Amino acid sequence: MDILIKDTMIITMDEEKDVIDRGYVLIKDNYIKEVSYGEYYGEYAGQNENLEVINGKDYCVMPGLVNTHTHAAMTMLRGYGEGLPLMRWLKEKIWPMESKFTGKHIKLGTEIACLEMLSTGTTCFNNMYFYENEVMEVAKEFNMRAVLGIAIIGDSWEQQLKQGLELRKKIESCKETTVTSMLAPHSPYTVSKEVLKVIAEEGKKINSGIHIHIGETEDEVNILKEQYNSTACELLLESGVFENRVVGAHCVHLTDDDIKIIRDNKVNVAYNPQSNMKLASGVPRIVEMLDAGVNVCIGTDGTSSNNNLNMIEEMETGALLQKLWYKDATKLDSKEIIKMATLNGAKALGFSKLGKIKEGFLADLIMINLNKPNLVPNYNIYSNIAFSANGNEVEYVIVDGKIIMKKGEFLNIDKEKIIYEFKKLCKNLMQ
Repeated sequence: MDILIKDTMIITMDEEKDVIDRGYVLIKDNYIKEVSYGEYYGEYAGQNENLEVINGKDYCVMPGLVNTHTHAAMTMLRGYGEGLPLMRWLKEKIWPMESKFTGKHIKLGTEIACLEMLSTGTTCFNNMYFYENEVMEVAKEFNMRAVLGIAIIGDSWEQQLKQGLELRKKIESCKETTVTSMLAPHSPYTVSKEVLKVIAEEGKKINSGIHIHIGETEDEVNILKEQYNSTACELLLESGVFENRVVGAHCVHLTDDDIKIIRDNKVNVAYNPQSNMKLASGVPRIVEMLDAGVNVCIGTDGTSSNNNLNMIEEMETGALLQKLWYKDATKLDSKEIIKMATLNGAKALGFSKLGKIKEGFLADLIMINLNKPNLVPNYNIYSNIAFSANGNEVEYVIVDGKIIMKKGEFLNIDKEKIIYEFKKLCKNLMQ
């Protein structure tokens, strides 16, 4: 069924139209067919049983948010391992508990993650974790756009790489339009340089892109300096990883030369401000990267280090942190941070027709209720979304031309059942 959203404000993220104060969006199949000002008088103007009309009065339509770095099923560990720095947190808490996970844990953990992401406006996520076949099935069931990567880490790297390549083939064979994959080596310090070379070559063969943590902590910097006398970026350049399309998560501890390397090699940086703050990892020099021409996008990381998957919160934190870091209120304004969470994220994940409300683009969009106490008055819509919204204002979610959430209620998803089963499984896990 086609969709017409009428009488609505639109953040297009398209420089030609920018913000439309009052207009309409027509969706046909899974693409945006028409976007314009004023009333709609086109071929669907009369009665049409194949058209769903949404009254957009007091709403703002904008592109769905793109979470470019997360570990979705870590919802199983939300609030677990609190108060530890990254290395101790991983070794003492997270990795031992993850070793107990089965496909059932990943399935339910991802279902909860998708509920949380959709309800706060995220329509696409880039995942690095285990049992990604389970994640694929959940993403398809929820009709979320997803990029999946099996984490490649430690001594089991050969088997994990094989699984990653098999996942790619499986996705391609079923011609799934909303799900794709990347190769996902965990980091330069958890696999060797030789392994990175192998992954780089495999990535080029299948043209999948590579998703990897880069320069997250000072511990990582010291490990690589001692082992290779290199920075993470230098190592990834030498190993050939940067010959692929790369999404580099965190990029907190980069030298000036590292920033030049990622710029020259078109590396996409996934900024995770809340996770970096919570684990006291540091503050990445995002403004300098943007000024250098780097494509910077936003991720939430996993819920054990955030502790949520709310991209609207992440936008606010990300902008405020940079203003504070540079002691300059003009840095990273609201429009730029929204671009990072939409268009830049789509570009990083290889979607050339995503992240704008524009004719011919994929119909992934959300509708935010502007008639909320925290969103009035509306002097600057970008500012209201980035700094005043909290995610609860998202009431409609459309992905690939299908309505997933309507007036704040999920369609065709049994939210209560998922939460009940998830809570029961978490209780058993901790026992």
